[in-house]
Amino acid sequence: MDLTTAASTRLERLRQVLEHRLRRTIDTAPPLVRAGVLIPLVSRGNDIEVLFTRRTDTVLTHKGQISFPGGQREDSDVETVETALRESYEEIGLEPSRVTVLGELDDVFTAVSSFVITPVVGLVEGGIDDLVLAPDEVKSLLVVPVTELLDPKVHTTETRSVGEQQYRIHYYTVGEDVIWGATGRIVYQFLKAWEEAA
Repeated sequence: MDLTTAASTRLERLRQVLEHRLRRTIDTAPPLVRAGVLIPLVSRGNDIEVLFTRRTDTVLTHKGQISFPGGQREDSDVETVETALRESYEEIGLEPSRVTVLGELDDVFTAVSSFVITPVVGLVEGGIDDLVLAPDEVKSLLVVPVTELLDPKVHTTETRSVGEQQYRIHYYTVGEDVIWGATGRIVYQFLKAWEEAA
């Protein structure tokens, strides 16, 4: 693996931060559906990059959006980590054996699809050039250095009200792409943990 000492140390500290924090969970009872996504981290020298997918316009939910590989938990999944790894294999051909799980972030609720998503942070072994995308689900990949996501010029927020509830929407603008919605909230959470691991 192409990991420098600095990157390796930071990832180990991130693993410890995720392991020792109190994770916020959301109980799922119908109509809520448990789901898992993988936040795939890719190492290139000193850089740690985050791998996203661009969804096709033919998927059932969140058409054309930037997302993490993942999906609905199945009965055969013992835990949500398995869901994230299985779905990543189905969507982008990432072998579960190539992922070192570093930990989980807080559950995220999506009102649009009634999913309760558990984000799983994982380090991908080896390169990503050999990944095979599921053509009906994933249009292409987007790889963004963590340092770019941390750039204040990339991140904006907006507060929206739904009834009595107020929601903070996070937007990360990377070139022509805008990362927002549940994925934006997950990125925000991940970056907080990343900064804590400094």
